Amino acid sequence: MEKSYKPIIEHIPHFLNYCKKRSLSKKTQENYKRYLNKFILWLKKENKNDILPHEFNAGDILKYKLYLSEYKDEKGQSLKKITQHYYLIALRALLSYFIAKDIVALPVDKITLPKDVKRERTVKFLNLEQIERLLLTPNAKTLIGLRDRAILAVLISSGLKVAQLKALNRNQLEQNVPGEAFVYVKEYLETREDNDESLFIHFRSRKGVENRLIARSIERIVQKYGKKINLPFSITPETLRWARALALLNKEVEIEIQETQTHQILTTENYKNSNLSFFDRKKLQNLSPTWHNIENLINQEVTWLKSNIPVLPGGYKENPPFLKCDDCILRKIAILIISGKVGATEIRAEENKDLWNNLTENMNFKKTSRHGEEWHRKMMDVIYEYFKLQNYKIVFEPILNYGRADLGVYSKLNKTLYIEVDTVSLFKLWYNFSTMKNATFLIILSENKVIEFNT
Repeated sequence: MEKSYKPIIEHIPHFLNYCKKRSLSKKTQENYKRYLNKFILWLKKENKNDILPHEFNAGDILKYKLYLSEYKDEKGQSLKKITQHYYLIALRALLSYFIAKDIVALPVDKITLPKDVKRERTVKFLNLEQIERLLLTPNAKTLIGLRDRAILAVLISSGLKVAQLKALNRNQLEQNVPGEAFVYVKEYLETREDNDESLFIHFRSRKGVENRLIARSIERIVQKYGKKINLPFSITPETLRWARALALLNKEVEIEIQETQTHQILTTENYKNSNLSFFDRKKLQNLSPTWHNIENLINQEVTWLKSNIPVLPGGYKENPPFLKCDDCILRKIAILIISGKVGATEIRAEENKDLWNNLTENMNFKKTSRHGEEWHRKMMDVIYEYFKLQNYKIVFEPILNYGRADLGVYSKLNKTLYIEVDTVSLFKLWYNFSTMKNATFLIILSENKVIEFNT
């Protein structure tokens, strides 16, 4: 890592551009910009306009935290602790950017987040008793009551967002509705006499108007029943989405957490000693069916995937219309991993070595790749040479079930290794993971780190 002699303030626009290239959501980018603008104001207030990344220290963090805790806007309002929390998260993201760019800077873990933020946020969440009362409120003798009870139950037990709930069709129950809510949904569907594919519909059928409930209607349904049980605050679908998780966190519901390994992280030495190879991978253990346990694992895998899979720049190749958001696709890949249908391993080289027999230091072998940026072309040549020396058959841009890979490596055991160097389409990954059996995919992140997926 090297010291940068450009002030932190001048790095911030580059960080925001980096966030855009990493395909972070537009809202996240806007938030980072807003939160870091306050950090810039503080730097100027402290006459630290010219402070360099390696000069920013733990003492500065303490001063900035104090500034946030004492800050008042023009109306005299202080920043809530949860808001201070977000400002610090943005600053941690900036420090992470310095690490990613090999710039000497304060370690991210030097910025500790407020410990009592969660307690502040729990005020507006439901407890277990309120959840039970809510589910007993809809009139189960009417079709609308059965529908509303099913909506409440699915939101509480599945963790679905309102847009995902709205989009559900009847034929998607098994993948999206847990057993505890399935009973309510089944009772509701048994009373339906229409052929509409939508799971949740309104019952004011008009010619030319879709019967599927819109998001706003679902929000009104949730708010209506919150008022009926006299809650001291207004509730939303998002409130219900986290209600059960909070009850579990507060130990209101007994669960048995099973220690489960999802993706693996190995060094090259551990990888060799584990009797595994690029063409041989263990499947994962079975998971406990507890929703909270699985949801946590999914979120962990999504975070790991976001941190490690460099996606194509926005607009380069758009996802198909039915999968518009990268987060939705990441969740689908995460589910494949935790269910054991796809094995995922992060492989790191030992210190001062790379993963390719140090071929990246050799600049004399024949240049074979003709597309991509300079680093992409170099790594394509390195990987080609690596497998050629082991007498594998190598094909450029082999056809997949969707799209093409950068390289295909074929073994005598009729097993195929597909290689993607640097950026990749998330939809292409998910579709091929879902439809291609007994295949191995390598995502090349750097000379000394790769992610391996086995289907």
